[in-house]
Amino acid sequence: MAPRRAPIRLACLSAAALALLPAAAHAGVVEPISVSKSVSVPAGGSRSLTLRCPARAVALNGAAPAATSSIPGPNGRGWTFRFASAAAAETADASLRCVRMRLPDRISGVGLVVETRIEPVAELAPGASARLDLTCSSGELPTGWGLEREGAGNGIAVTAATPRRRGWSFGFVNAGAAPATATATIRCLERRQRARSGQRHAFATRVASFEAKATATARRSCRTGEFSLATGVSLPSGVHLLETGLAGPRGGEWAFSAATTAETSLLCLSRTTRFSR
Repeated sequence: MAPRRAPIRLACLSAAALALLPAAAHAGVVEPISVSKSVSVPAGGSRSLTLRCPARAVALNGAAPAATSSIPGPNGRGWTFRFASAAAAETADASLRCVRMRLPDRISGVGLVVETRIEPVAELAPGASARLDLTCSSGELPTGWGLEREGAGNGIAVTAATPRRRGWSFGFVNAGAAPATATATIRCLERRQRARSGQRHAFATRVASFEAKATATARRSCRTGEFSLATGVSLPSGVHLLETGLAGPRGGEWAFSAATTAETSLLCLSRTTRFSR
């Protein structure tokens, strides 16, 4: 088994630090933004697609159900997806979850800082499995995750991607016929910010857990007033995740390799926050 490598920290300061957008007099507004696009993948071929958040926004998670790889960009605003088609051409969809702030009057200079934590999954023989925990730095919230599969015909499949208070816990299995490896990533957001004008505020997230009973698919939603950031799952032995993605502004969806009873979760972001001295 390959030696475990320490995660790499990549911190980004968004241009939102200088943004002042109209909002209520006392309460700040979390402005969630979803960027979506489709790409055509030729039969037996591959394609890459990079999505970027608009100005003054940072990327919290990227989701593409059919992607072979999902990779957060180094500048805090982008996410890259890779797709591979089998016998027939197909159209693949991808979405990016972004956030920026609408600041109240007399408040200025709120910076949004994100971090990417990266760690390789040790090479797995066919049928072998592995667990991996990735943790955000102190003071940061986990908001999303990605997986980069390496090499053609890579059989690394996800059996668990569970959001925790400080990070994500993963389970992997090699469902292919040859040894394979991958690289896991998580995206984190600084929870508390101090405005240049002196006020403070904090983002709030919530993990909504659901049980999918004896089915090969599931679809769930966050509450009204929340924005779905990422999907999570924990599957029994012998079942792995085929696809997962975000549906609309509040939802998430999953597809499994077999009908099963599975634990699914949605990471939900509150749309409002309050500034105080």
